[in-house]
Amino acid sequence: MDFEALDAWLERLKPAPKVDGMSMLDGYLAAIVVGPCSIPPHEWFFDLLGEKGNIATARGKQLNAIMAIAARFNAIGEILSTSPSKYAPIFQRTDAGVVFAGPW
Repeated sequence: MDFEALDAWLERLKPAPKVDGMSMLDGYLAAIVVGPCSIPPHEWFFDLLGEKGNIATARGKQLNAIMAIAARFNAIGEILSTSPSKYAPIFQRTDAGVVFAGPW
């Protein structure tokens, strides 16, 4: 699932997830990666998505979304541990292309 599809999936969730789109999701994941203690994925997925974050029962689009989120989490961890200067957070942009960092 690409970022655009994941963003659309997040927007359709009921109840709404803890994050409001890809920019906020990216910040949430980065905070977990660099945080002072390790948090098991099943805990942060549940915190992030509620019942939709249950890794054990995920199927179909829900499973695809969880896999996409896990892949982004792993990518953030990899880049920050090997080449931190190359890390590029996902920022929401206005129609004029100006970065809107408010969700972070």
